[in-house]
Amino acid sequence: MPHLKARDTTLILASRGPLAKLIAYRKRMGWDIDWVSSGGSEFNRDIGFMHTEDELEPFLEGEIPITVVQNAEMCGTSPGGYVTEGPGLSAYTLADGVVYRTYVSTARGLEFAMPYYAVLDRTPNGRDERAGTPPWLRRHDEYQSSPAAV
Repeated sequence: MPHLKARDTTLILASRGPLAKLIAYRKRMGWDIDWVSSGGSEFNRDIGFMHTEDELEPFLEGEIPITVVQNAEMCGTSPGGYVTEGPGLSAYTLADGVVYRTYVSTARGLEFAMPYYAVLDRTPNGRDERAGTPPWLRRHDEYQSSPAAV
Protein backbone atom coordinates (compact mmCIF):
# COMPACT_ATOMS: atom_id res chain seq x y z
CA MET A 1 0.00 0.00 0.00
CA PRO A 2 2.76 2.53 0.76
CA HIS A 3 4.20 1.97 -2.73
CA LEU A 4 0.85 2.74 -4.35
CA LYS A 5 0.18 5.78 -2.18
CA ALA A 6 3.63 7.15 -3.03
CA ARG A 7 2.48 7.17 -6.68
CA ASP A 8 -0.83 8.94 -5.96
CA THR A 9 -2.68 5.64 -6.44
CA THR A 10 -5.57 4.47 -4.31
CA LEU A 11 -6.60 0.81 -4.10
CA ILE A 12 -10.18 0.24 -3.06
CA LEU A 13 -12.05 -3.06 -2.92
CA ALA A 14 -15.74 -3.00 -3.83
CA SER A 15 -18.08 -5.91 -3.07
CA ARG A 16 -21.84 -6.33 -3.03
CA GLY A 17 -21.97 -7.66 0.53
CA PRO A 18 -23.03 -5.60 3.53
CA LEU A 19 -20.24 -3.30 4.67
CA ALA A 20 -20.17 -4.70 8.22
CA LYS A 21 -19.61 -8.22 6.83
CA LEU A 22 -16.86 -6.97 4.50
CA ILE A 23 -15.07 -5.16 7.31
CA ALA A 24 -15.27 -8.24 9.56
CA TYR A 25 -13.77 -10.37 6.77
CA ARG A 26 -11.03 -7.79 6.17
CA LYS A 27 -10.16 -7.96 9.86
CA ARG A 28 -10.13 -11.80 9.80
CA MET A 29 -7.74 -11.75 6.84
CA GLY A 30 -5.50 -9.08 8.39
CA TRP A 31 -5.87 -6.72 5.43
CA ASP A 32 -5.31 -2.97 5.49
CA ILE A 33 -7.18 -2.01 2.32
CA ASP A 34 -10.13 0.34 1.97
CA TRP A 35 -13.32 -1.59 1.18
CA VAL A 36 -16.72 -0.31 0.15
CA SER A 37 -20.06 -1.98 -0.42
CA SER A 38 -21.75 -1.69 -3.80
CA GLY A 39 -24.75 -3.63 -2.51
CA GLY A 40 -28.11 -2.32 -3.63
CA SER A 41 -26.62 -0.76 -6.75
CA GLU A 42 -25.83 -1.84 -10.31
CA PHE A 43 -22.15 -0.85 -9.99
CA ASN A 44 -20.71 -4.37 -10.44
CA ARG A 45 -22.94 -5.05 -13.44
CA ASP A 46 -22.28 -1.62 -14.94
CA ILE A 47 -18.53 -2.20 -14.94
CA GLY A 48 -18.87 -5.73 -16.35
CA PHE A 49 -18.06 -7.82 -13.28
CA MET A 50 -21.53 -9.31 -12.82
CA HIS A 51 -23.59 -11.39 -15.27
CA THR A 52 -26.76 -13.45 -15.23
CA GLU A 53 -26.70 -17.24 -15.48
CA ASP A 54 -28.56 -16.86 -18.80
CA GLU A 55 -25.70 -14.74 -20.17
CA LEU A 56 -23.23 -17.40 -19.04
CA GLU A 57 -25.27 -20.35 -20.35
CA PRO A 58 -22.68 -21.48 -22.95
CA PHE A 59 -20.05 -21.79 -20.21
CA LEU A 60 -22.40 -23.42 -17.72
CA GLU A 61 -23.60 -26.00 -20.26
CA GLY A 62 -20.04 -27.16 -20.88
CA GLU A 63 -17.66 -29.03 -18.63
CA ILE A 64 -17.22 -26.94 -15.49
CA PRO A 65 -13.58 -26.86 -14.28
CA ILE A 66 -13.10 -28.59 -10.92
CA THR A 67 -11.67 -25.40 -9.43
CA VAL A 68 -14.92 -23.58 -10.21
CA VAL A 69 -16.90 -26.36 -8.50
CA GLN A 70 -14.58 -26.33 -5.46
CA ASN A 71 -14.56 -22.55 -5.16
CA ALA A 72 -18.35 -22.45 -5.46
CA GLU A 73 -18.66 -25.00 -2.64
CA MET A 74 -16.22 -23.01 -0.47
CA CYS A 75 -18.38 -19.92 -1.05
CA GLY A 76 -21.63 -21.75 -0.31
CA THR A 77 -23.08 -21.39 -3.81
CA SER A 78 -23.49 -23.25 -7.08
CA PRO A 79 -21.02 -23.02 -9.97
CA GLY A 80 -23.56 -20.80 -11.75
CA GLY A 81 -23.83 -18.53 -8.75
CA TYR A 82 -20.06 -18.47 -8.39
CA VAL A 83 -19.31 -17.36 -11.94
CA THR A 84 -22.07 -14.76 -12.19
CA GLU A 85 -20.12 -12.47 -9.89
CA GLY A 86 -16.48 -12.52 -10.80
CA PRO A 87 -13.49 -10.55 -9.64
CA GLY A 88 -12.23 -7.70 -11.72
CA LEU A 89 -9.75 -4.88 -11.71
CA SER A 90 -10.35 -1.45 -13.13
CA ALA A 91 -8.08 1.57 -13.18
CA TYR A 92 -9.42 5.08 -13.50
CA THR A 93 -8.02 8.54 -13.91
CA LEU A 94 -9.55 11.96 -13.39
CA ALA A 95 -8.75 14.55 -16.02
CA ASP A 96 -10.44 17.94 -16.35
CA GLY A 97 -13.29 16.82 -14.11
CA VAL A 98 -14.01 13.67 -16.15
CA VAL A 99 -13.39 10.12 -14.88
CA TYR A 100 -11.90 7.78 -17.48
CA ARG A 101 -11.57 4.02 -17.19
CA THR A 102 -8.06 3.29 -18.39
CA TYR A 103 -7.71 -0.45 -17.72
CA VAL A 104 -9.91 -3.45 -17.03
CA SER A 105 -9.20 -7.14 -16.49
CA THR A 106 -11.10 -10.11 -15.11
CA ALA A 107 -10.65 -13.79 -14.25
CA ARG A 108 -7.29 -15.19 -15.40
CA GLY A 109 -6.14 -11.68 -16.26
CA LEU A 110 -5.90 -11.00 -12.52
CA GLU A 111 -3.27 -13.63 -11.76
CA PHE A 112 -0.51 -11.01 -11.75
CA ALA A 113 -2.04 -9.68 -8.53
CA MET A 114 -1.70 -13.12 -6.91
CA PRO A 115 2.02 -13.93 -7.20
CA TYR A 116 1.69 -17.23 -5.33
CA TYR A 117 0.00 -18.62 -8.47
CA ALA A 118 3.22 -18.22 -10.45
CA VAL A 119 5.31 -19.70 -7.62
CA LEU A 120 3.06 -22.78 -7.32
CA ASP A 121 3.03 -23.19 -11.11
CA ARG A 122 6.79 -23.74 -10.94
CA THR A 123 6.67 -26.50 -8.30
CA PRO A 124 6.40 -30.24 -9.04
CA ASN A 125 2.71 -30.44 -8.04
CA GLY A 126 1.74 -26.99 -9.29
CA ARG A 127 -1.66 -25.86 -8.07
CA ASP A 128 -2.76 -29.51 -7.78
CA GLU A 129 -6.25 -28.91 -9.11
CA ARG A 130 -7.11 -32.61 -9.53
CA ALA A 131 -10.59 -33.81 -8.65
CA GLY A 132 -10.67 -35.37 -5.19
CA THR A 133 -7.92 -33.17 -3.77
CA PRO A 134 -8.65 -30.42 -1.28
CA PRO A 135 -9.04 -27.00 -2.87
CA TRP A 136 -5.52 -25.72 -3.44
CA LEU A 137 -6.42 -22.19 -2.45
CA ARG A 138 -7.86 -21.55 0.98
CA ARG A 139 -7.98 -18.66 3.41
CA HIS A 140 -4.89 -18.41 5.61
CA ASP A 141 -6.74 -19.71 8.67
CA GLU A 142 -8.22 -22.71 6.83
CA TYR A 143 -5.01 -24.62 6.18
CA GLN A 144 -4.09 -27.56 8.36
CA SER A 145 -0.46 -27.75 9.31
CA SER A 146 1.53 -30.02 7.05
CA PRO A 147 4.28 -32.43 8.14
CA ALA A 148 6.82 -30.07 6.57
CA ALA A 149 5.56 -27.23 8.79
CA VAL A 150 5.99 -29.21 12.02
